[in-house]
Amino acid sequence: MDKVSFRKKQIDLVSEFMKSDKAQKEINDLYMQLFDDLDFKNAPSIGITLSMNDEIPTFPIINQCWEMGKDVYIPKTFSDYSMTFIKYTKDTELTESAFGVREPKEYQNNIMDPPDLLIVPGLAYSKTNNRLGFGAGYFDRYLAKYPTKTISLASSRQYYTDTPWPVYVLDKPIDKVLVSKGDVNGNN
Repeated sequence: MDKVSFRKKQIDLVSEFMKSDKAQKEINDLYMQLFDDLDFKNAPSIGITLSMNDEIPTFPIINQCWEMGKDVYIPKTFSDYSMTFIKYTKDTELTESAFGVREPKEYQNNIMDPPDLLIVPGLAYSKTNNRLGFGAGYFDRYLAKYPTKTISLASSRQYYTDTPWPVYVLDKPIDKVLVSKGDVNGNN
């Protein structure tokens, strides 16, 4: 199946799952796995997105980072599909990108490229750490330019034993995919 078709199918699958009672249980499990992860514990700075609908909520992760004394950085994207990470605090003024993502309004200061650990969002992940993103290629381009440790969180509906979408040379795998303890996706 081509990426566009698989992505559309996956968006519908994840959207439906996130409305289920099971989703919150899996999300809580993923939080616990992340907070126990040594790479997460040892990273002084964390790069993370501000979650949108049907994504694993990132605010509990951001709050945990602040409680642990970590610096949190969120991406600011640009029209050339590049991005940079800007320090995020409770006082950071946000604006909405063309994709509907909340980003820092000011981005000339407090830049860190790359943060020590990036929590990379996505629609699907495979056992071989391949990732299917949302289609714009921001994270693949960023990781090509700024290699750093990466981790992703996958619900049972986002994790595949095989990789049912095409993987291209520019697609960057994730170092570690934490998978919820739910039933793993049917294509396995």
